[in-house]
Amino acid sequence: MKNENLILITMDTVRPDHLSCYGYDKIETKGIDLIAKDGVLFKNCIAQSCLTPTSHASMLTGQNPDKTKFRDPFCKVKSKMISEILKDVGYKTAGFVGIDFLSKKHGFAKGFDVFDEPTDETSWNTKKYKRGKLEMDTNWGNWWVERMLDWIKENHSNNFFIWGHYFEVHFLAEKRLLFENKIERDNLSDWAYYDAKIKYMDEWLIQGMIKTLKNLDIWDNTSIIITSDHGETLGTRQPNWETFYFDYPQHKTMYECDLKIPLIIKSRKLKRTIIDHTVRGIDIVPTILDLLDINSGDKECDGTNLMPLMEGDSFPELTTYSEELFRNRGAGSLQSVRDSKYKFIRNITKNTEELYNIQKDSNEKDNIIDSANTEEKTFVRQSKEIMEKMYSSYQIKVAFTVEDRTEYEKKKIKKLVKTLDNKTLKIEKTGIQQVN
Repeated sequence: MKNENLILITMDTVRPDHLSCYGYDKIETKGIDLIAKDGVLFKNCIAQSCLTPTSHASMLTGQNPDKTKFRDPFCKVKSKMISEILKDVGYKTAGFVGIDFLSKKHGFAKGFDVFDEPTDETSWNTKKYKRGKLEMDTNWGNWWVERMLDWIKENHSNNFFIWGHYFEVHFLAEKRLLFENKIERDNLSDWAYYDAKIKYMDEWLIQGMIKTLKNLDIWDNTSIIITSDHGETLGTRQPNWETFYFDYPQHKTMYECDLKIPLIIKSRKLKRTIIDHTVRGIDIVPTILDLLDINSGDKECDGTNLMPLMEGDSFPELTTYSEELFRNRGAGSLQSVRDSKYKFIRNITKNTEELYNIQKDSNEKDNIIDSANTEEKTFVRQSKEIMEKMYSSYQIKVAFTVEDRTEYEKKKIKKLVKTLDNKTLKIEKTGIQQVN
């Protein structure tokens, strides 16, 4: 019998409480529901960051950010990724990503035979990020769904691993989807068409993937993991287009809306069940290794194998560490520590602290830091110890090499040339000169 294939789908900015398998009734996510019906659904999975590449680095390595070294947009993944492990044991590997935060230059292509990332031609938005004197343009958007399905058809006779990062639920994707008539104007338009974008993703990616796997008769032999990198602070239902991005932080906080993510695992080895236990993005890699019967003795993980939990065995309480240290992006450099009862948040930039009893106050409205009892103070002290350890390894250095920087400058020049309309250009050794 062939080993299990594995498909990992990370849905950018998707909250679990907007999927019908988690009880949402405004839309029906039939594809995700079908996977949940055949698998294990986790109700309390927490991401290690609200920043896409930091969260993915932890998710794909099983390690916290202090070990992956991916702390802000200008970093590279330093740890060994699940793609490298699976390639080493003979899997065909393919990666498809929707934002070049997750590109080769950031280290995310390691271990992939095929890696499909955004280009100037495929992206629909470019956003500039700055850290000191360093600048970086990031391409948003890459519609890879059909290419992924074609890759499955071409490689299904081999054991394969696919990572697909779907970006088209992200803010501003609705403008492109509306322009291309892929979602209906004024239908499910709340929160910048958030539900409409999720529904479209489910129909074209998830249901298309399920159909392909069943047509190839590899549905039962393919394990599927559905999750997200972070959630979303939605703000008002009908935001002002001109101010939405600035007025509403979206995924820039340490609150549950930004850190709680869906996690669904389907495998022929697992029975259908729903689990309340708090788990983490870093637990995915060690779980995959057990699920696929792969012994990777040299792989150090901060995460915990969830197989015993899914099989009904006794399981320890898990503590989650999350961060967003790139203070340029939001309210400052943020850290949080959470268990099943409490969450402690600190803003290093503003020197503020928050403590919530999330069992009693799931919406995090009542900051009890000034009235903490003995148990709560103990949790705060232990949380600060974790935070200090994680923050002590954060060094603000330029993570890109000279070659990366040179490539970036070439890209800037190329874009400049393309945007100069109705001008004849001549490139000489001394630079770019305009010719009248």
